[in-house]
Amino acid sequence: YNSILINNYFKSKPFCKNRTLATIVSFDQRGAMETTVLTPMMQQWLECKTQAKGALLLFRLGDFYEAFEDDAKLISKELELTLTQRQETPMCGIPAHASEGYIERLVMKGHRVAIADQVEDPKKAKGLVSRKLVRIVSPATHIPGGGIQEKTSSYFVSITNLDGRFGLAVIDLASASFTVYETDSVRDLTNELFRISPKEILLSRRFQAKFKELLAEITVSNSISLTVQDDWLFDPKDAQDRLLHHFNVTTLDGFGLKTMLPAITAAGALLHYLGDWQLCPIEHITTLRPQVSTHSMFLDRATLTNLEILEPTDKARSNNSLVSILDETKTAMGARLLRQWLKAPLIDVTAIKSRQDAISDLMQQDNLVAFDEKLCQVRDLERMMYRIKTETAGPKEFVSLRQSLEQLPFIKSFIANCSSSRLKTLSEKLDPHTECAKIIRDALVDNPPFRASDGGLFKMGYNDKLDELLTLRQGSQNWLVAYQERLKLETGIKTLKVGYTRMFGYYIEVSRAQTERVPDTFQRRQTLTNGERYISHELKEYEEKILSADSLIEEIEQRLFQELRKTVASWHDTILQAAKCVAQIDVLRSLAIVAKMRGYVRPEIIEDSAIEIREGRHPIIESLASTSHFVANDLVLDGKDQSLICLTGPNMAGKSTYIRQVALLVIMAQIGSSIPASRAKIGVIDKVFSRIGASDDLARGQSTFMVEMAETASILHQATERSLVILDEIGRGTSTYDGISIAWAVAEHLLKGAKKPKTLFATHYYELTELATKLPGAVNYTVAITETQEGVLFLRRIVPGVADKSYGIHVARLAGMPQSVIARAEELLKKLEQTPPQVKPKPTQPDLFVPKENPVIKALKELDITRLTPIEALVKLDALQKQIINLC
Repeated sequence: YNSILINNYFKSKPFCKNRTLATIVSFDQRGAMETTVLTPMMQQWLECKTQAKGALLLFRLGDFYEAFEDDAKLISKELELTLTQRQETPMCGIPAHASEGYIERLVMKGHRVAIADQVEDPKKAKGLVSRKLVRIVSPATHIPGGGIQEKTSSYFVSITNLDGRFGLAVIDLASASFTVYETDSVRDLTNELFRISPKEILLSRRFQAKFKELLAEITVSNSISLTVQDDWLFDPKDAQDRLLHHFNVTTLDGFGLKTMLPAITAAGALLHYLGDWQLCPIEHITTLRPQVSTHSMFLDRATLTNLEILEPTDKARSNNSLVSILDETKTAMGARLLRQWLKAPLIDVTAIKSRQDAISDLMQQDNLVAFDEKLCQVRDLERMMYRIKTETAGPKEFVSLRQSLEQLPFIKSFIANCSSSRLKTLSEKLDPHTECAKIIRDALVDNPPFRASDGGLFKMGYNDKLDELLTLRQGSQNWLVAYQERLKLETGIKTLKVGYTRMFGYYIEVSRAQTERVPDTFQRRQTLTNGERYISHELKEYEEKILSADSLIEEIEQRLFQELRKTVASWHDTILQAAKCVAQIDVLRSLAIVAKMRGYVRPEIIEDSAIEIREGRHPIIESLASTSHFVANDLVLDGKDQSLICLTGPNMAGKSTYIRQVALLVIMAQIGSSIPASRAKIGVIDKVFSRIGASDDLARGQSTFMVEMAETASILHQATERSLVILDEIGRGTSTYDGISIAWAVAEHLLKGAKKPKTLFATHYYELTELATKLPGAVNYTVAITETQEGVLFLRRIVPGVADKSYGIHVARLAGMPQSVIARAEELLKKLEQTPPQVKPKPTQPDLFVPKENPVIKALKELDITRLTPIEALVKLDALQKQIINLC
């Protein structure tokens, strides 16, 4: 159906006198016209639904949020709620007091939810209660309440492309973080988006049409919501004006954005969309800064995935990631900050050592148990303050904020007594906000209701007028008991009761057998099956007095709560600063706890590019409960004599574990963490690259081998002399000669290029071990094994040398291959090993890495043409020509 809202109103219906009704005219596929009359309330709903721009609309009606039409059908299905119908209109409702949980479930399923609320007191409304759209909730703008501790940030990203350059703007509403980034590389953009892991991306229709493959790559393995808007929203001039107006400045140069037009466009469009379309409060976004990639280690998408830094490859084993090993944080802010540190390790030696000093200092403290107890009671300050600022926080969140702030004086005092300069600086910056905590403590009861409208929020003594009314209401029960006893004596009706119901108010109840004794002054209020209910003049006056008091109490409490909210919101910026301090303290404490618990050591961070690790261990594998003992190994990569380690050895012997281990230890060291080793020297690494495992990208038409080659090419283009590269089985996805040739050429490039990164190259191509005899900087290592009567024993020890076998059949046996297959494979292997390779005279296959000199070229080199006569020269030339023909 195509529906058109007709703007002519009419009063033809007798039951709608003095009211306007809108008519919707609709046409079916055959052209038949139907008309639908909308009541004033449904007109109100339709107006809000239009403003919601495709979002599911929850429309406030009393104590419920109602959905209508197609929204009701979808919500009832998604939330498994009952779908009802009134006057042929589908309806579905959720209780207003529990709406946050329902909204969160819808948002997690990828829906946008619009909230239309009552914006005036129903008791004071003349006619229809006024309602309007107050907010639109999406995956990146949903900040849950109720003390939920989120360990991941909710980033909203905007992307533009101007003159071949990408602009990226990133907002985290809860922490008020607003950053921009620019690049001219699609791969860099993809890596940055993977590192950020946004929950929602804003882009133009033009961008969507132009970069379909990019968007497919971004969203294929991530639950990212794409929000596509019209191109005009991304107009560079309008975007710049929006930023200037928001920050109340005349130029953006002060933010470091000079010449960054793509980034400015992305940032302005994002602010416009959040403020005007999503109705998000954005006044607390007070600064904007460009992200400078040279300030941190570069980790691309493949490295973050292959090394399982943030998430395990096997999603079912959530503890198999580096962050899960290091995360002993007690606060949500700390957990989020730890993930940020791991995604962007430091490259400044002084900054790394500052973190190390703080961690060492905390490891020596004796009273960490009391310190931990205080940290555990600090709730999510960032998200609570956002909800308070946006007027969506309930009374319980204010109490949670007060309880959190009350822990800060102890935390401040504790770290002030530490010796490291970083902890002392954090102590100085940490404002405990004792005044804010006192205001909340003096105002609210310790266990307030979830909603301010439920009443009973404030303590006695906070407001004189409120105290007076509360005293009156609290004394009402005693008055009613006394009044009931007096009426019993006056009437002689022993079973008389005085009570109250929300629907009928106060009443005097008398059984049917005693109604003859009821005084004439009583007025009948309600008839029951076994009796009658009455109201007296005295009880009527008292009822009016109590109900008037209740109304005044509600009015005063609502006013006081709004004043309290405004007062607490004024501390928004400084409490966010305190939250950042607590987050840093929490992460440093977490790394100290892990180091102490797992026996990690502090690595020496040096300006040189060399890496030396003694008895290093893989942090993730070592932590697994099933691992009884992890074999430690050494590493030396000095960038000179040992620049590329060619690592050979059998399958399952531990090659991949070793090379990943080295990368993980470097990353841990550069976030300031201690590492699992006996000692280590780490020269600062600017980038870590990895090419590990087999994966395809069929959505983009790329095979496993194509993905491998693309990732390897990216490494070769970006690696520098200060980079660390780990490669596992390069070239295995094609024919043997092709694979060996590619692997050799890659290794040679890494050794002979203008920029020689430190490289760990695990391979089954034993031919590559000849690199050590041909190129300086290449060395051979292998995984030690021993053969016993029971079979092959993997020692997991990395030693100098070259492997002699691959032991593939042994691994196949361990994998559970049928015994008949194993036996046949061993039989074929023996035959192949005993049979000399077949020699074919033509064409000859030259040795790939030790090529023999062509005999024709050799003869030419040895020929002394100064002693040849012309005839002898012609004869010699004829002989060489025949020799060439025979060779070909």
